[in-house]
Amino acid sequence: MTKVYKVSILGGTDGFGKWLATYALKNFGDCIHLTITGNNVEKGHGVSQELGCIFLNNNIEAVKDADIVIYSVPISRTLSIIETTLPYLKSGAIAADVTSIKKFPSKALQKRDDIIVIPSHPMFGPFLSSIAGQVIVLTPDENVKNEQSYKYLKDFLIGEHAKVIESTPIYHDKMMAIVQGLTHFNMFVVGETMKRLGCNIGDSMDFVSPIYKLMISSVERYLGQNPALYADIQMFNDEILEVHEKFLDTAQNFHTSVKSGNKEKFCLDIESARDFLGIENCEIGQKYTDKVIYLMGKQIDILKNSIGKEIVAHNIYSGDKISGVLVSFDSQSFTLATYGECVLDEYDIINTNK
Repeated sequence: MTKVYKVSILGGTDGFGKWLATYALKNFGDCIHLTITGNNVEKGHGVSQELGCIFLNNNIEAVKDADIVIYSVPISRTLSIIETTLPYLKSGAIAADVTSIKKFPSKALQKRDDIIVIPSHPMFGPFLSSIAGQVIVLTPDENVKNEQSYKYLKDFLIGEHAKVIESTPIYHDKMMAIVQGLTHFNMFVVGETMKRLGCNIGDSMDFVSPIYKLMISSVERYLGQNPALYADIQMFNDEILEVHEKFLDTAQNFHTSVKSGNKEKFCLDIESARDFLGIENCEIGQKYTDKVIYLMGKQIDILKNSIGKEIVAHNIYSGDKISGVLVSFDSQSFTLATYGECVLDEYDIINTNK
């Protein structure tokens, strides 16, 4: 008889927590008894009915007797929720968190030496239907790496074609200061700068280059999500302020070169950064963005040659496939006779019948 594990996802009614709940039920539904928690009772009951799991509005009750507890709550509340619930975890339980910062959650969870602590950081948002090709960082203590439960998790993720990176909480946070801290900060500064300039984004798209479109899409992606999450990432990682200071100093340096007309220094600084990144990496970056640009154009080419023909499209969010005769299209949407108008960026056109 298959053992049924009691799993509790704190914060499982929304965002990444809900994605985790959905993913867990899809892959382990026959061997887990899932409980989710959240602040919004009405939403919680709705999600529990949608997914077919239990909802509790009490984190302490949810962790009692749970075999596995996953903390998927806002960074700003992670420490307080861990401290409140930790005494109630049963001995031998597995405790994991999925926050973007690893030092303080790991330290807090490891105050219990009779549980298995697996700090993790999935490097993607709750918009994907598959983890294939996605990076998941695990920062367990060395002794946890020998636990069967950890080995099982790692093997499962690798089997799902995720890229598993083992690190330490300290090194993870240093890397996140660059990967998240610098990247997000840059995106927000670009967006706010365009606002202050009074730039008409619609008009700018009439003059668009492929790289500009990619940049604006990235800025819009970040600005369109939860600002509180990004504020927490910036403010709870104690490695980030140094990154900000270097960024601002470097921006001022380039600005001074432009303002003074010092072309030689401007070019030397670019060449210095290029040499630091490495010529080979710059060439890889060129090829990667060339491929993205090619794929952007390929979708339009397929549609252009498929008017009046049946096409098959794959929804990148739900994983569903639709098919139908293509009636019309433009740069943002396409219309099928049987489905009506579809947003082009939500689909991968994977086949045409010629």
